Amino acid sequence: MLKVVRMDVCQEPDMLAHKFQNATPFPHIVIDNFLHEDLAERLLSDFPDISLMHKSHHYLFTQKYELSFWAKASDLFSQLHQDLLSEEFRLFISQVAGKNVFMDFDFCGELHQGRDGSYLDMHVDFNLHPKKDNWVHELTLLIYLNKNWQDQYGGQLLLQHQDQSKVYEIAPIFNRCTIICSDETTFHGYRKLNLPANVTRKSILVNFYREVAPDQIPPRKPTIWATEKVSPLKAGLAKLYNPISTLKHQLFGLTTAGDREDIEKIKERSKNKS
Repeated sequence: MLKVVRMDVCQEPDMLAHKFQNATPFPHIVIDNFLHEDLAERLLSDFPDISLMHKSHHYLFTQKYELSFWAKASDLFSQLHQDLLSEEFRLFISQVAGKNVFMDFDFCGELHQGRDGSYLDMHVDFNLHPKKDNWVHELTLLIYLNKNWQDQYGGQLLLQHQDQSKVYEIAPIFNRCTIICSDETTFHGYRKLNLPANVTRKSILVNFYREVAPDQIPPRKPTIWATEKVSPLKAGLAKLYNPISTLKHQLFGLTTAGDREDIEKIKERSKNKS
C-alpha cells in the first residue's frame, strides 16, 4: 500500500497512458498533487541544505547541486523510496509507459537543488544503467518541491524533440510530478534561475529501467549535451567530455564518491532537528 504517493494517482493508468503516449514534443505526463500534501510539506522540510550537496560534475553544461542515495536523507524519504520501489507503483508506471519498467534499489536517482543563476543545458540522458549493460534507461520521474513558485523565477523544465525546433515548458511547482521518456531524441533541461537569496529550486529525480535480452543491448552512450543546432561551441566541448564521463560512470556509477557517508550525516542531522 502506498503511503507517501497518493493512492488515487495510480487508479487511472489507461487514461494517463493515453496522455503520455500522445504528448508533445515526446511522450511525457504531468501529475499534480502527486504526494499527500502534508507529507510533501515534510519532505520539503527534510530536504538537505544546499551546503550539504555536491556541485554537479557536468561543470561545462550545468550549474546545480546533487546528492545520491536520497532514500537515506530521512525516514520519510525512505518511505517515498519504498513507494516508488513497490510492485503497485511499478505496475502503474509500466502501464503508463507501455513497457515493463522498474527502479533500481541502489542507484535510484538524485536530489537536485539550484540557487540563483543555476541552469541545466539541453541534453539527452545516458542510455544504460552504469553497472548493468542490459538495463535500458526508459523513463525519468521528477518530483518538484518548490513552494509558491513564480514564473519570473525561471527554472521551467524544457522539452524538445531532436527533430523539432519548438521548445515546450513545464513549471516546477510544488508537489508536481513529471515523467518523461528517455531516448536519443528526448532533449530536456531547465531555464536559468533568477531567484531571491532565500529561494532554491528543489527536485527529486528517479530513473526507471527496462531489462532487455543480450541481443537487444544497444551501444553504451553517456549523457549527450547540446547539439550543433543549440550550441556549436558546447557541442564541440562535449565530444571531448563525453568519453571521460562514460568511463567515470562505468567505474563509479551515477554518484560522487562521498555521497554514501554524507547522506548518513544528513539523516542524523534530520533526526536531531526533529
